[in-house]
Amino acid sequence: MANILNFVAFQLVWFIAIFSAASNKSFLAIPAVLFFAVVQIFYSRCKLTDLTLVLIGFVIGMTIDSIWLNLHWIDYSDIYFSSVAPLWIGCLWINFMLTLNHSMSWLNHRLLWLSVLSLIAAPLSYYAGARAGAIILNEPLLALIAVALSWAIWIPVAMHIANRLRNREESTS
Repeated sequence: MANILNFVAFQLVWFIAIFSAASNKSFLAIPAVLFFAVVQIFYSRCKLTDLTLVLIGFVIGMTIDSIWLNLHWIDYSDIYFSSVAPLWIGCLWINFMLTLNHSMSWLNHRLLWLSVLSLIAAPLSYYAGARAGAIILNEPLLALIAVALSWAIWIPVAMHIANRLRNREESTS
């Protein structure tokens, strides 16, 4: 049941972030992801792991999306700095990282499957964000290929990190 709630909360925060950014009210993503993060970490059996994943995912995710912004492959709605991906994108990365040990835990040791799913799902998510008006795909094919490949590599690495951190946390508690 907890994994189902995690998935539903993840989807809800995704919709809030995307549609608030499309409406130039991206600040609404911050309380949404903060509420989800606080509740998720409070009830998590691997609090330190989840918190560490949030920090790592925020930094790496913002870096990846900022690269695409600076290459002019993707533009973001409701952006405040011309060379850094907007904070609502960071909220989406936090949101996603909080699924690794929970609703996506069935993929813990299926990294090839995770890579294939990321290769497909990530560009669909960015495409949906573009259709909603939250992002602009300046170079649609190039941007979606970059998204697919980077997620197909990064997300299995993130899951591997999650597995190692969680195993370490569980062995010390």
